[in-house]
Amino acid sequence: CPPANIMSMKPIRSLEDLKGYELRASGTGAKILQLLGAKAVGMPQSDVPEALQKGVIKGNVSSLEVMKDFKYAEYCRHVTGNVNLFVVSFAVVMNQGKWDALPADVKKVIDDLGREQAIWTGQYVDNHVKEAMKWSSQTYTNPPVQVYKLSPQELSRWYALLKPMTDQYVSDVSAKGLPAKAILEDVLKLKEKYSKEFPD
Repeated sequence: CPPANIMSMKPIRSLEDLKGYELRASGTGAKILQLLGAKAVGMPQSDVPEALQKGVIKGNVSSLEVMKDFKYAEYCRHVTGNVNLFVVSFAVVMNQGKWDALPADVKKVIDDLGREQAIWTGQYVDNHVKEAMKWSSQTYTNPPVQVYKLSPQELSRWYALLKPMTDQYVSDVSAKGLPAKAILEDVLKLKEKYSKEFPD
């Protein structure tokens, strides 16, 4: 899935703007918001429109396609679009017994499709988000949907607060005998590489 960013009823341009602000998030997203000083409110995506309308929450943390798919743009005219707080993994899975029953040549074909499938999925979700944001901006113009990008200095403040969470995760995964630190280093290198190659 695309990275999770903040959709809100007021501009969120700093940690100070976020302090105590009620945003829908769940799981890891809720922990992230708490570390950043926001008030995380857990609920399913399907409950968000009514919660926004009633003022139970003042925004949502999710990937931005929901601005159109759930019509959150009706309520959330402000998007903090470069915080990339977390990504929900996308996976293609198969029953182990069915996999084991396949001939080796068929397994190889499926394995070889992994990179192609990952690229296709990434392009699909990126385009879906772009289309959703374009629709949001064209549909809701008074007031308009505005997208803000935090400065590198402000992003550093946010990420510094989240570092202990990352460190704990690396420690927990390493304790299971997995190369968590090396994987994180690879992920960060890939993020840097592809952020330059695909800045939007």
